[in-house]
Amino acid sequence: MTLGGPPIPPPGPGIGYAMAERFAAEGMKLAIADIHQPSLDEAAAKLRASGATVLAQRVDVADAAAVEAFADRVFAEYGTVHVLCNNAGVAIQQLPVWDHPLENWQWIMGINLWGVIHGIRSFVPRMLASGAEGHVVNTASMAGLITGSMGDSPYGVTKHAVVALSESLYRDLKTLGAAVGASVLCPGWTGTGIIANSDRDAPHPSGAAGSVADLPGVPDVYAPSYVAGQVFDAIRDDRFYILATQDDFLGWMKMRHDRIEDGRNPAVPRRTQ
Repeated sequence: MTLGGPPIPPPGPGIGYAMAERFAAEGMKLAIADIHQPSLDEAAAKLRASGATVLAQRVDVADAAAVEAFADRVFAEYGTVHVLCNNAGVAIQQLPVWDHPLENWQWIMGINLWGVIHGIRSFVPRMLASGAEGHVVNTASMAGLITGSMGDSPYGVTKHAVVALSESLYRDLKTLGAAVGASVLCPGWTGTGIIANSDRDAPHPSGAAGSVADLPGVPDVYAPSYVAGQVFDAIRDDRFYILATQDDFLGWMKMRHDRIEDGRNPAVPRRTQ
């Protein structure tokens, strides 16, 4: 399946900002959050300059109370929420699984996994209580559907968990006949600044800089705006799996599933010097 996302130069806007931009273009009011105040202020200013109504609040998604306070404010000011995007995510330095310090595990799981859990717990009950139609989009990654190269285990663990969490959320909502749907977003190579932005706040910075497009061996990179378009279409179509990714990832996903079905051991990528 070829999605045809256009390659872009680094660094590009983030997926969260691109989704906000697309939703604003569709006439939606926005509530955005970020732990980094300067980035939040810049995003809010750009969106408001385009004519969007924007509520912006600094939030650490790893902090349940902070997410709950954000939900309090959003529902107080807007009355309800129709689309919830749990999108905050970080990457981390690459080390063998046994060498990652405990702080690495706690930090990345607090944001990538607990951030999604906190978003669901604080927003979804209120969305259901409103009786209005709605949709939840949890950002995972193609790393949640395959196993990657040596060293990225904490990231992959969190993304596999987000896929499983999202599948459970979808099942529970459908079982209840809720007016709220759910999707999981699994992007492939996307032109964001996740490497540099994550390293800025990581407990053990690796000195990384730049964007995904700077990584060696990355053949093409999709624009965040393209991924945002895939998200909007999936919400409209009530489509659960949003695989906004390159064909290579789809092939690796199929290979993994085939090996599981055949009872074979996981594939081990060749190490490059």
